Amino acid sequence: MKAWVLAFAAVAAIGVVAGCNDDTVVSGASTSANVPTDGGTAPGAPSTVASPVTSQPNRDDTSVDAADFKQGDKYYFQSPTGNIMCGFVNEGPFGTGCQLEHASVVPAELPGCGQDGAHAVAAYITHSKAQYKCLNQGVFVGSPLGPVTSGTTKGGGKVLEYGQTIVVHGVICASTQAGVRCNSDGHGFLIAADRQLLF
Repeated sequence: MKAWVLAFAAVAAIGVVAGCNDDTVVSGASTSANVPTDGGTAPGAPSTVASPVTSQPNRDDTSVDAADFKQGDKYYFQSPTGNIMCGFVNEGPFGTGCQLEHASVVPAELPGCGQDGAHAVAAYITHSKAQYKCLNQGVFVGSPLGPVTSGTTKGGGKVLEYGQTIVVHGVICASTQAGVRCNSDGHGFLIAADRQLLF
């Protein structure tokens, strides 16, 4: 009887271990096992990730020359959709940040921001600290680079294509289909029309 109980316990333990896989997410853990680098969702992965600190770009991921994004003494880029505009401004209270032209979801810290068309949801990093801000002007928006549609011009800077990463002044930003993620020394933000996170 004792041997039978031990055999049953061993089979149960193997079943529990076999039930775990790389898609398991532990709340508060720093893991990227279930988040592909392009910002999409891996097969079998949950639709929401418990930890915002996943799939962070690093300096080795740099895929563009920052000089191509320089305007004066600052650097600007925009997402392929044109909804996210970002800048490495490093002046006043701002360091590196991004702002949304349109936000379908806004952070609880900025109630009503971005809902009137005159204000924009923004996230930025300064002194290795990430924060939200509701802006009434284009703080992180570069100059127009030429006609966009029907002769109109829109600021924002050069497009940082999905999968591309840029590094300026030690801050790393990556463009993904899930949004733009920027970090400095492990602190930063993810910003998109439907999701914003600070970490």
